[in-house]
Amino acid sequence: MSTVRAGAADSPAMRVAVIGSGLSALGAIKALVAQGACPIVIDVGEELEKDKAQRATALSGLTPEKWTAADRQWLNSNPTVDSGSRIPKKLVFGSGYFYGKDRKEAPIQPEGNLPPLSYALGGLSAGWGAAVLPPHQEDLHDWPVPVDELHRYCKAALEGLPYSAVDDGLSTDFPILAEEPAPIRLSRAGKTFLAWLTSSLKIRKGRLLFGQARLLVRAPGQDGQGGCRYCGQCSSGCAYGAIFKAGDEIMALHRAGKIQYLSGRLVDRLEELADGVRLHVHNLAATGSPLEEMLFDRVFVAAGAVNSTRIVMKSLQAFERPLELKTRGGFVLPVASLRGIPRDWPDCNTQPEIFLEFRNPGQHWVHAQVSLENELVVQKLGVHLPPSGLLSRLKRIAARRLFFLLVNYHSDHSGTYELQLQRPAPESGRTEPYLHTQQKSAPPQLHTLLSSMTLLVRNLLRLGCLPLFPLARLNSGSYHVGCTLPMKAKPAAWNETDELGRLAGWKRIHIVDTSIFPSLPGTTIGLLTMGNAYRIADKSLQHS
Repeated sequence: MSTVRAGAADSPAMRVAVIGSGLSALGAIKALVAQGACPIVIDVGEELEKDKAQRATALSGLTPEKWTAADRQWLNSNPTVDSGSRIPKKLVFGSGYFYGKDRKEAPIQPEGNLPPLSYALGGLSAGWGAAVLPPHQEDLHDWPVPVDELHRYCKAALEGLPYSAVDDGLSTDFPILAEEPAPIRLSRAGKTFLAWLTSSLKIRKGRLLFGQARLLVRAPGQDGQGGCRYCGQCSSGCAYGAIFKAGDEIMALHRAGKIQYLSGRLVDRLEELADGVRLHVHNLAATGSPLEEMLFDRVFVAAGAVNSTRIVMKSLQAFERPLELKTRGGFVLPVASLRGIPRDWPDCNTQPEIFLEFRNPGQHWVHAQVSLENELVVQKLGVHLPPSGLLSRLKRIAARRLFFLLVNYHSDHSGTYELQLQRPAPESGRTEPYLHTQQKSAPPQLHTLLSSMTLLVRNLLRLGCLPLFPLARLNSGSYHVGCTLPMKAKPAAWNETDELGRLAGWKRIHIVDTSIFPSLPGTTIGLLTMGNAYRIADKSLQHS
């Protein structure tokens, strides 16, 4: 086993590592760079298949009007769209490369659905929808960090990122946290629906809010770059690179010499020494993926909730000690409008266009993203094809009145997984301990479901819209999981961390991803993930 003394050879500064390249990694990296550090980012770094990347690059050199029907067909390639009644799975240019799975260096054995994990450059942000909102105090009842402090660090994490937002009704409870955001334009459908909301519903602080969706997406010409081209393919992969991905930002910092990016490495375990931290890392580029040792002064673990939990369990030899992994679950709800909705597809942005936030007193916020134009829906209904018969024509009529809500709940009301590190059975042929995962529960709690359904029906009927609850589908494939190693003001259990993401006995190892969240707000967690990681990295260096 070889040992590498990691750090910049020409600098006496503190040697710092960040494990992972997703949203939490980027938040920590931005704080470290702001403090003058040059961290080494250790990452598996899987990327989109070369042939798909090349074709996407070729399309980026053309305007959407010059794309052929074959180009559109390739962009829309998604076999999960035709999978019966299931919710289509988000892919990038037809690839699910960013979804992690079992591998020999990090074995995993799922029972039921595999919880989301990733080994991709950028983590799961490589395929996310880029929706962002800051947290609300009502959703942080079990957090040891004040909401004002989290907002301050969320604002710092937002600096320099493409941010489409409008200072509208959402700001009543959710501050915009930016001086000059650059909003993308709404489709005609989005403008129509927002007008319906404005004329039929009243903003009620702490109870009911709505406004234009806040997205990390680059508007046309923002920062001197191309930005959104309104090509109608946001849910299939952005050929123009307008949708924010953590990996893009990390590689830009690497090219600028502000960080070092080391791909092809998978962290197996770590240990804190008297004067530093030793990492045991699989070199995936070498035959047999041998373990190497790397030494640092301080380490920030941002491998994602599942992988960070695996690393911690392996490091502590925590066998047969199950941990609960919480989710931010919900459902997808089709809604029929009694009035026709103008359609622009494919000449529009197909990310969610409207956010609807609502809650009953004493309860958490329920978050609904209104998707009025979406190519996956267009493809599933087949209305992108020329009409061929009565059924086809009826579908086209229905499509002009149909839209979808993605409804998400706080983790207190959502499903859970159980994670457990297990020794391999002699007869299994395995040599490595493996992570056993089990989906324990999926649907939201009944009283929460009924309460939110009542509010949705009441408000949608005022718009002249009918929620089609019999056609709703539970969203068990949420990217949003965490809470296995929750932060506490006074950590007591072996898996509880302090406000800087440190387990008992660890002073130089900070876990910064969603595994340390005490709970997951329903109102999107991407910005909170970056902001909390920024906070930990910033404070840890200030106090070192």
